[in-house]
Amino acid sequence: MNFLFKGEVVDYMFFNENKEQTILFLHGWGGDKNSFTNIINLLKINYNILTLTMPTISDTNFAWNLCDYANLVTNLVNILNIKSVIIVCHSFGFRVACFLRGKIHIEKIVVTGGAGLIKNNIFKRIEKNNNFIWLKKDKTLFSKLASSDYKVLSPTNKITFKNIVNINTYALCKFNCPMLLFWGKHDQETPIWMAKKIAKVNKQNSKLILSDSDHFAYLFDGDYFNNEVIKFLSI
Repeated sequence: MNFLFKGEVVDYMFFNENKEQTILFLHGWGGDKNSFTNIINLLKINYNILTLTMPTISDTNFAWNLCDYANLVTNLVNILNIKSVIIVCHSFGFRVACFLRGKIHIEKIVVTGGAGLIKNNIFKRIEKNNNFIWLKKDKTLFSKLASSDYKVLSPTNKITFKNIVNINTYALCKFNCPMLLFWGKHDQETPIWMAKKIAKVNKQNSKLILSDSDHFAYLFDGDYFNNEVIKFLSI
């Protein structure tokens, strides 16, 4: 199914079984509506399911920011007359979820490899050592260090990427609802310290589970993830 948002055609699926609760799935950067297929197939028996493809790496008509993504999701939820949601999100999807607070009613949230907390990357370390000018001149080194996600984007989508990664969502990551954090111990993209920091902010209502996997723990340790999510939702 498709709907139009600010001139962009957005693809989504809504499994409406007229259940009491609806689960909204928010994929990671470069993902799509099928990113959570495995757990969707388990949950759609007991829940309404909403999953969509947010424009990230596909060519777009304008440069997006996190408010745009949050407004996209909010518009779709309103069009479908959904009163409240349970969110399941990965990586970039957590950035969007942080901007959904106050826009839609969130009953519970599951976060796996959630992005948005700024880490001290090599660019910042070099800048602190007053060598950033040298780095910019050395285009070969800069190219090697630049994100592979960034290098393949169109000029418009590169602006979108910068709009996303330069926002620190730490101030927005406190949710007034139960939270399950499922993290890979070997996650290099969003290291464990991020999970612990999010858990600390939500210490009254969060649970952190560590998997012997990486940034895609929800896929590579799928059975463990699925079982923990099902248990969390049944409480």
